[in-house]
Amino acid sequence: MNSNSLRLFKAVAESGSVKEASKRLHCVSSNVTTRLKRLEARLNVCLFRRERNRLYITPEGEYLLGYANKILVLIDEAERNLQAQNPSGPLRLGSMETTAAIRLPSLLSSFSRNTPLVELSLETHPTRQLVEAVLNGKLDIAFVADYEHLPRGLLGNVPVWRETLVLVTRKDHPGVLTVADLQIKKPLALGVGCNYRYRFEQWLSLQGVVGPGPQEFGSFQAILGCVASGMGISLLPESVVSQYTQSFDIRCHAIDPAIGEVDTLMIWLKSRESGRGVTAFRQFVIKHSSAHDK
Repeated sequence: MNSNSLRLFKAVAESGSVKEASKRLHCVSSNVTTRLKRLEARLNVCLFRRERNRLYITPEGEYLLGYANKILVLIDEAERNLQAQNPSGPLRLGSMETTAAIRLPSLLSSFSRNTPLVELSLETHPTRQLVEAVLNGKLDIAFVADYEHLPRGLLGNVPVWRETLVLVTRKDHPGVLTVADLQIKKPLALGVGCNYRYRFEQWLSLQGVVGPGPQEFGSFQAILGCVASGMGISLLPESVVSQYTQSFDIRCHAIDPAIGEVDTLMIWLKSRESGRGVTAFRQFVIKHSSAHDK
């Protein structure tokens, strides 16, 4: 007697019909009848009383059904727990480029070692595009910069890091307290939809800088290189810039924390049922993000 035999017996007991049980089990009626007779022969008891086209469970059948229910509950629970411990399948991640470069490498590496059956993929886009991709079901999880109009009613979200944005100039630039201290005012930024770009434009506006929008670049490394050459200025996370001060002749300047402090959120679609890989990754990030500065 195995779990399949018990599931077949339970299906017949609940439906009172071989035909209905076969539909539930996705097999032919003759197969159900044969396996049921085999189970009765093995136990040497009559589990059902047959009257016309109906099957009525016997006292012996009721006795077995009580055990079958308990056993199948335990088997299902064991399978769920084992599967939860061994998540698998594809996991589609999205991230801002800066977060992907600085925050995620060690995190993804550690997660992959612990859950080798999960197939990770990672895309980088600005915050607004990432939010749209999650809402449209194209990404399972994304890391975005918090902003006022984030659709929190639709998205689950957890703050995982706090970034401090700094003004970046060439290395020999004097200290900057206000925009009047800037020798170069040409803004360099990532593409439209980037929350850091929006905050940069907000800071410039509050400082009274009027002019064309930022010159766009496809990567923050390109921005840092152009800032170092004296082409312009930028606003980027200190966690990113600090990794490149030896590679580029650049200098950081603090700005108003009201604009410069921004949380990175991990987001996912609330209405979508999460797979084991998604759930495991969320739990892993929440557990390990506390090791990073927030």
